[in-house]
Formats: sequence, C-alpha cells, structure tokens
Amino acid sequence: MAIAGTSTDYTGRQLDLELLQSIANPVGSQAVSVSTVQKPPKVVTGVEKLVQRYALLFLTVRGELVYDIMQGTDFIQAMLMGSIQDQAALQAQFAAANELVLGQLQQDDDAVTTFGQPPDDELIASVQLLDSTIDYATATVMLSIELTTRAGTSVTFVLPATTIR
Repeated sequence: MAIAGTSTDYTGRQLDLELLQSIANPVGSQAVSVSTVQKPPKVVTGVEKLVQRYALLFLTVRGELVYDIMQGTDFIQAMLMGSIQDQAALQAQFAAANELVLGQLQQDDDAVTTFGQPPDDELIASVQLLDSTIDYATATVMLSIELTTRAGTSVTFVLPATTIR
C-alpha cells in the first residue's frame, strides 16, 4: 500500500517491517513466507504502520495466538461459521471486531513505559466502514475502511477476508 506523505524521520519511533508489498505474485491465496518475497522488507511508520497494525489485529482469530489469546477478533470465525449472511450481519460483525481492535490498540498505545509514546500519526482518531460487499460464490468479504489518525491524516484501504475452502 503506497500511502502519500509518510514520514522518514524515525527519531523516537518504534519501527515495523512490512513484507506484503513485496510478494512476487499476489494472485490467489498463498502463504506469506520468505520465498514469496521479492524485495527486502521495508520499514513502515506513521499511518502505514497504523493500518498494518489495525489489519493484522482485525484478521487475527482471537484465541489463536499462543502468547496472547486475547489478541484479535471473532470476525474470521464468524465467517467460517456462516454467521455473515447479509449486510446487516456483516456490519454488526465489523462493529464488534472494530471495537475489539480499537481497545487492543489503545491498550498497547497506553503502555508508554514498554513501547514509548507513539506519535499522533500512529494513533487512531476514528475508523469508519465506508462500504462492504459479500461475494457468496467465493465466500469473500471486502471491507472499505477509512482510518483517521490523531494527526488528521485519513486513508482508505480495502480489507479482504475469505473463508478457507
């Protein structure tokens, strides 16, 4: 995801590495491994890091991370169980998952003695679901999400989710 206006001043910031931009052939479903990456990972900060953190937590199934079973959401589990059958159910599941993600991000952001004080461009001011679609033929959900940082930067990104067939 190329996001305009990203910072290259890393002073006082924790850095994340981003691999997904570098996948050689992003067609279909494939596991992310070192062999699928063409270029070295890049450093991400600011809104790009925030989108990455948000998406990772949103798509992580709560209870599956051994070191922290409370991380993640029930969104993918709801898809696997067939609980997302229409737009109303999709919006309800998004709202519940979004609330969990925002709480988890806030908990990490409040741990300033552990992680340091995050800059405003790495803190969420608001998240809004702009659009959503359900493709019943492929068991895929597409969420168009607008994320706004406390620094005032807004970015729209698409979060795809699919069940394993």
